[in-house]
Amino acid sequence: MKYIQERLGHGSYQITADVYSHISKKLDEQSMDKYETYLNKITFNKSD
Repeated sequence: MKYIQERLGHGSYQITADVYSHISKKLDEQSMDKYETYLNKITFNKSD
């Protein structure tokens, strides 16, 4: 996030975090959803 702060010229890290932290949370949620889908596929679709 420090890189983003510098690139956008924000005066403080807090400004950047306040504006863009929701994006990080959304990406985390999407990643977790994909991981859960993958685990469900390999767990419940096994050919024993």
